[in-house]
Amino acid sequence: MLRHLLIVSVLHLSLLPGVYAATSFDRTDADMGFIYRDEPQRLVFEFDNVSDDTLRILDVEPSCDCTSAQVVPEAIGPGDHGKVLVFFDPMGYEGRGPFQEFVRVITNDPTEPELLLTFAAEVGIGPEPEPRALAFGKICKGGSDTLDLSLRAAPGELLKVLDAYSDTACVLVEVVETGVRDEHEFRVIAANREGCGRVAGLVTILTTDSLRSEIRVPVTLSLVGRIIVEPDIIAFGPTLPGTFVASTVRIYSKDGLKFSIPNVSCSVEYLEPVIRPVSDTSCELRLMVREGSPPGRVAGEVTLETDCPDEPSLDITVTGYIRKAGK
Repeated sequence: MLRHLLIVSVLHLSLLPGVYAATSFDRTDADMGFIYRDEPQRLVFEFDNVSDDTLRILDVEPSCDCTSAQVVPEAIGPGDHGKVLVFFDPMGYEGRGPFQEFVRVITNDPTEPELLLTFAAEVGIGPEPEPRALAFGKICKGGSDTLDLSLRAAPGELLKVLDAYSDTACVLVEVVETGVRDEHEFRVIAANREGCGRVAGLVTILTTDSLRSEIRVPVTLSLVGRIIVEPDIIAFGPTLPGTFVASTVRIYSKDGLKFSIPNVSCSVEYLEPVIRPVSDTSCELRLMVREGSPPGRVAGEVTLETDCPDEPSLDITVTGYIRKAGK
């Protein structure tokens, strides 16, 4: 539990002869208590400039590589409010016992240019999921895919799982084994019934752990039709007008669905999509840079429409650079 300690610090900044700036922090230290190693922490140290002068933060220097800090804003006018944002990654601190780190704040005060913002914690190992995120990739209409997920208790501890579920309708979580154990196994099943588009959600596991009763694992997948484009992005380097870009996109059906592409368009005026049939169930797409194209970076999208009425349109992201003709 985060324990907030209120400490007010006053900095006298000799910005002009006979004039001083006073900065009031709501606190200069914080105790995060007992935390787990895979829980990055964010601390906020807020302050006000209560003087008639501008306070400038010249630099912030964390005491360790596991900490980063940012001041928002870097120049604080009279009566304005600022924040020092501190980000701490506790991985590697487990088992060390209580410790303290700090961030040195350097100001434009010639007489007292430094202020230390300190934070303390003790880091342990809690229940941890493996993997930390589930990425299914593309799932065709009518298809499904399964990924394994495990949950390990802290070393030497036993853990009970109370429930496991997903917040998206196309993802189902099955508990393989239950009871009080040191490791639990799950099957996460993603199915594409009729949807289309990218999906991002969470698998949530409810446990009896006192600090981590809810464990959330991000889930991503892409629901597509029976026809697939790979890759779904064309990124090309400097290319001359009148030539094809190097990248080729494959368009195909995984289950033998026959199709053709009567309609293809590109949002970039100077790029011409060219379709080459390979078979009844596949084809290739390349982009031609048209003659007279102006040099510079281009970005847009190619849209393909098949002759299959139930299939969604296919979108391909385009980014690249057109060279000046003759060079």
